[in-house]
Amino acid sequence: MAVLLKNARLMGESCMCVRVVEGIITEISAHLEPRAHEEVLDCESKALLPSAIDLGVFLHNLNRHTYIHLKAQARMGGVGSLMGVPLAPLYSLKEADMEPLEFVQEYSDTAFSPLDYGAAQEAIACDDIICLHPLDSHQRLQDLALLRASLPTSIKACLYLYNLEGQKLLPVLDYARMLDFKLVCGVRGYEGRFSIGIMDETPLAYTLGLPSVSPLIQIKEVGKVAALALHTHLDVLLDSVVEPDAFKIIAATRTLGAPLWVQTPLHHLILDQDIYQHYDSRTKILPPLKDRAKQAYLRTLLAQEIDILTSLHYTHPLSLHIFEDAPFGMHSIDAFFSLAYTHLVKGRCISLERLVELIATNPARFLGLNCGVVEVGKEARLMLVDLEGKSQVDNPASIYHQQVLDARIEWIMQSGKVMRL
Repeated sequence: MAVLLKNARLMGESCMCVRVVEGIITEISAHLEPRAHEEVLDCESKALLPSAIDLGVFLHNLNRHTYIHLKAQARMGGVGSLMGVPLAPLYSLKEADMEPLEFVQEYSDTAFSPLDYGAAQEAIACDDIICLHPLDSHQRLQDLALLRASLPTSIKACLYLYNLEGQKLLPVLDYARMLDFKLVCGVRGYEGRFSIGIMDETPLAYTLGLPSVSPLIQIKEVGKVAALALHTHLDVLLDSVVEPDAFKIIAATRTLGAPLWVQTPLHHLILDQDIYQHYDSRTKILPPLKDRAKQAYLRTLLAQEIDILTSLHYTHPLSLHIFEDAPFGMHSIDAFFSLAYTHLVKGRCISLERLVELIATNPARFLGLNCGVVEVGKEARLMLVDLEGKSQVDNPASIYHQQVLDARIEWIMQSGKVMRL
């Protein structure tokens, strides 16, 4: 399959032609003539950018339908590839203990492999990133070698670590080293325990009567994982870092040689904790939103300290629960690029080039994928964006519902196939 993209604007440059053959960019030039049997698409001087890679999407179930719907939403937001993190294993985690591990040697007829679920099968078909939890629902170490061998060689897989200690953690690190798993560490500190806290430990929390979260929860987790990365020299992505003191720990251990990558949710750069005064369950998120001073500080870190942005999208349906009882998680992946472009680029916080690094280039580098930039020899995981256009969020489950944003995604390209929106 060959496609010729004409009149494509590459990162603010003059219009170019881009040839894609079998999903790979083979030529970029000011003038390219169409070949026989080659599809020609006129990009109409719109921006041709690498599509986003989102490594912070959470699945409330593992049904095929849920994943298909998620992918449709993701493409609307310019997200071509994603990693869906199953929530159920996070909710089932108990406090760490020192009991000997039980190893799963085989799967019985009634036991499911994590790869047997419809969502996992759909993710593999979409060439997405597979997320594996080291422990099963009984906190036994899964046979990760068997799971890795069951995946196509082209599929990237990550281990998602969450609140693991001691004897549960060390075997996982050995697996990561032997099987070349990428490590993603959730540093929120807890999941699904509503009584522990909903918003930051600030005067506003007491005024609103909402249980608060100590910043020490994330700082402790970041310190533990940073020491792990320094000792093992394994690349580790810290998921959802938002605490200023946590960034100080990261900076210090990086200078010592710790290969740490930092991912921060887009919401914490757009919204602040004042929105909680409306008790809108669509804003309930882990980690909690920050006050305006901390939000401003996080924005300064986009220049260098933050490596990757995520939508931190949760797939659960719109809930009419009261705020305290509602599940954590926000909807936003369907407007991911436009939200970031409107609030960060048009808001003069970062350049378009830096935004592309945060949502595409750096995630690809972390995963070892041959994409994330528009260059000859790279996979054509691309999106066409009308930067002068407008788009309106049409998702009642999202706090951004009906907002009019800058930029409109025209289409997504994956494996040489164009998916129009």
